[in-house]
Amino acid sequence: MNAETRIALGLGLALIVTCAALAQTAPAVQRAGNVEYVSGGAGEEERAAMTAQRGAFALRIVFSEPGGAYAVADHVDVSQGSAKVVGLDKAGPILMLNLAPGDYAVDASFAGKTERRQVRVGRDGTQVDWRLPDEPRR
Repeated sequence: MNAETRIALGLGLALIVTCAALAQTAPAVQRAGNVEYVSGGAGEEERAAMTAQRGAFALRIVFSEPGGAYAVADHVDVSQGSAKVVGLDKAGPILMLNLAPGDYAVDASFAGKTERRQVRVGRDGTQVDWRLPDEPRR
């Protein structure tokens, strides 16, 4: 085997290993009821992999603390009118949901406190940057 063939095989193997590593960084698409979703994004590689998937999901929520650090919700409920669409435990810091266009209420619980956001999901997708409020100092 000549040097060029060995280099080509080495580069091919490196490409296969790199692609396999990148594929493992993306959280798996999951299903709850009729809703497909992806939750994760704690590390940079995982966030990059999720960003590459964002076009497949109509709603993207990014949870963060007042200082900008990412946060994970203890529980998230999404409802439309009086119907609960999906409920998820330990969601985030990035939560992407494949929802039909429409108006939704999103309730997220953090450390025993629940907050609500009204969200309109459009055809081109919607992003919600959900920053937790500052806790009062005592």
